[in-house]
Amino acid sequence: MWKFSGIIEYTCDSCGDRGDIPVEDFVIDCVGGSERGMGPESLYDITYEFECINCDSDISLAFQVSEYPVEVFNLFINNSAGAQTEGEPKFEYLIEIYSARDLFELHESVSELIIALKADMSLLGELTPRQFEEIVAEVFKKKGFSVDLTKRTRDGGKDIIAVHKDSMGIENKYFIECKYYSESNKISVDIVRALYGVKNTKDGPNKAILVTTSTFTQDARKFVENEAQSSWDLALVDRDKLLEWLNEYES
Repeated sequence: MWKFSGIIEYTCDSCGDRGDIPVEDFVIDCVGGSERGMGPESLYDITYEFECINCDSDISLAFQVSEYPVEVFNLFINNSAGAQTEGEPKFEYLIEIYSARDLFELHESVSELIIALKADMSLLGELTPRQFEEIVAEVFKKKGFSVDLTKRTRDGGKDIIAVHKDSMGIENKYFIECKYYSESNKISVDIVRALYGVKNTKDGPNKAILVTTSTFTQDARKFVENEAQSSWDLALVDRDKLLEWLNEYES
């Protein structure tokens, strides 16, 4: 997008009084155009009419501009009367600003979706469960993990398989289960226990992680602390920790 901008300086022909008018204060009219070889041409009249504040003489600051091809000045005509002018209208290109809601609804990638959430975390409650899984997968991918997002079917306790190779070339595998729950619906110990069972199967991961938009019951946390063979086996990531991950995400 663009707009006309700039400053027009004038000197009154009658008394020599000087002043300046920002182009944004001018009246801008598209007065037609025609189809040409490189597309349409648009003609604009840019005018500002007033009386000299010193001698009351009529002054008309008037310019005609041709936009051809699109977003390019092709012709500039100064039709001003009653004053001499310096400066001319210019194109100013604008960065289109989208709200978090706009970006959330119009996103074309998971990265854009996360950026929208960073700007307005209340949008977290409007995701689909699959979008939530994709967001968690993207966070791990950005941290250097090789990520496999499982199919949208019963996945046996792993929505995401993430593998990371450390500086010594040793691979570590993570099973990540995503639970998209309302804030008031806490994750029970049964869900945590089931994930722990998957973690301990043949060819299981080094670590299992349960990520939720909610939080965990006291019994669920106690299971990790007291019943799992090691506190390294399971990680519980609640809403607060998830928001930290999203805030730290850089596209």
